[in-house]
Amino acid sequence: MIPVIDGHNDLAWASREKRGYSVLGLDGNVPDLHTDLPRLAAGDVGGQFWSVWVDPELTGAEQVTATLEQIDFVHRLVAAYPERLRFARTAADARAAIGEGKLASLIGVEGGAQIDNSLAVLRQYARLGARYMTLTWSRTIEWADSATDEERHGGLTAFGEDVVREMNRIGMLVDLAHVAPCTMRDALRVSTRPVVVSHSGALALTDHPRNVPDDVLRGIGERDGVVMVAFVPSFVNQARRDWVAAGEVGQAPAVGVTDVADHVEHIARVAGHHAVGLGADYDGTDSMPDGLGDVSCYPALLDELRRRGWSEPHLEDLAYRNVLRVMEASDADHLAFMDGTAPAPAEAHLAPVRQLAPSQTLSAVPKGEPADAASAADPAAPDARSPRVLVVINSVDSGPRRLTGWLEEEGLNLDARVGAEGLPSTLDGYDGLVMLGGGLMPDEDNKAPWLAQERVLAAEAIAADLPTLGICLGGQLLAHVGGGEVRAKFGPKERGATAILTSEAGAADAVLGALGASAHMIENHQDMITALPADAVLLGSSAEVANQAFRLGKHVRGLQFHPEACAEDLLRWDDAALAGEGHSLQGLVETARTVDEENTTASRGMASGFAAEVRQRFAGRKEA
Repeated sequence: MIPVIDGHNDLAWASREKRGYSVLGLDGNVPDLHTDLPRLAAGDVGGQFWSVWVDPELTGAEQVTATLEQIDFVHRLVAAYPERLRFARTAADARAAIGEGKLASLIGVEGGAQIDNSLAVLRQYARLGARYMTLTWSRTIEWADSATDEERHGGLTAFGEDVVREMNRIGMLVDLAHVAPCTMRDALRVSTRPVVVSHSGALALTDHPRNVPDDVLRGIGERDGVVMVAFVPSFVNQARRDWVAAGEVGQAPAVGVTDVADHVEHIARVAGHHAVGLGADYDGTDSMPDGLGDVSCYPALLDELRRRGWSEPHLEDLAYRNVLRVMEASDADHLAFMDGTAPAPAEAHLAPVRQLAPSQTLSAVPKGEPADAASAADPAAPDARSPRVLVVINSVDSGPRRLTGWLEEEGLNLDARVGAEGLPSTLDGYDGLVMLGGGLMPDEDNKAPWLAQERVLAAEAIAADLPTLGICLGGQLLAHVGGGEVRAKFGPKERGATAILTSEAGAADAVLGALGASAHMIENHQDMITALPADAVLLGSSAEVANQAFRLGKHVRGLQFHPEACAEDLLRWDDAALAGEGHSLQGLVETARTVDEENTTASRGMASGFAAEVRQRFAGRKEA
């Protein structure tokens, strides 16, 4: 007997819909489900990730409530049948349960919408035993693109990357089922731990958007992850997929055990035998392949693979060892999180998702004193008692990253705006401006029509000498608007870690002085500004880029380098494209890592210097 640890079963939601969340009677035959305890035993199921999924018709806090209800169902299920089931958090727990002849019961959250944009909710799910989260379900959410919906972000947003990093920190596996390929690639770039795909197939065999392309399969294999094959008929058979897409007219094409075995073998060939597992999706879909109708049928698939020449060790890898290895790679993180010895979460991860205006909270205004009139009239108005900074985002791929977290730690109230969604008409009421990069030229209004308004804001900041940081494209916009000259095409490029040499004025500057005589910045640095405005002060240069940093007036600074970036950000670059330029991604990353501490110290110091100027501006405005 080879025990199976399956990556995905929707018994919890099926029990909600059909049984009112009752756990009674599951130790007998339950014909309207794919799952009951006798059939789990017949299928040699040694472990199960019970999926806790929520229909997207429920939104916001309703998603959180329904998720907690299903987590409660799993815990009650285990408690109802202690002789048959054992709750498991770790690979060691799962092995112990199997050794006792019990089914290891694990939890996976099936959709990032279920955290309602709160990393605190994510942490609570982990405390309750959830060990993976699928980044999206079938709909694109605020921070990640889904495979079966419109792509709005090009993968993960900056917050989406934070979600992945926090999952790594607390030992939750990043699940790439349901997500768009661009989201898969972003998650692979960001995650420092092996990922899972809890229930999908191979795109090369069946052209279904829920399946995984070969380049991602290879990437998962190279990073020691696991892709768990779903048994869903339209995922594993092209004729069935075409029939479904055409409206399910006429007889459904037959799908059988051999179709699932084909996907298992393809993933093993592309990603490696160490990177394939099983995640059938029982009770999550109406029909299953012939011969795999319920949870008792896993032995039929293993027998088919034996007929194809699979060895017993490879079958054991597929059935349970691969997923346990991936769990184990994050178990120490999870246990440290649970016992309080994990590193603390970033301060930016502790802020409330929805900040109450002063008029909405009793503690915001001392008794007997009126609330700020503007805030009382408009509940969405910002708190006028803290410095306010506009952050312009030209591309979610280019930030915001760590800089905004540092600025929030400095007490600044950030108003982050994506240019494509509209920018303020004026900087009135703001004490500072940050303009990020975006891979655009400063006058590419055809691609980015909001750049016209961004130039207006840049001119207003220069005229008012408002504390301003223009980074990459933002710096080029400042140079352009200020009367300098900017190339019509991208110029010479420096890759990876670049030493920024400060001028005498730069070393004395309140912001650039954090670099000292020089410090390494990380990213690609392109020579775009060919001439600074006549009244600009040069603050820093590098080997290939003469105008790396400059100042207009006392408080407006443009940078062509990225204090936003650290060494790990280079992992998103394309290795093949770099090779064509004569670079090695591994070499660039390794070099950048040697200067990462220096880079972070300098970049953090720049953020502090900028924040100090913003606070000074705010204090002067309030006194006036």
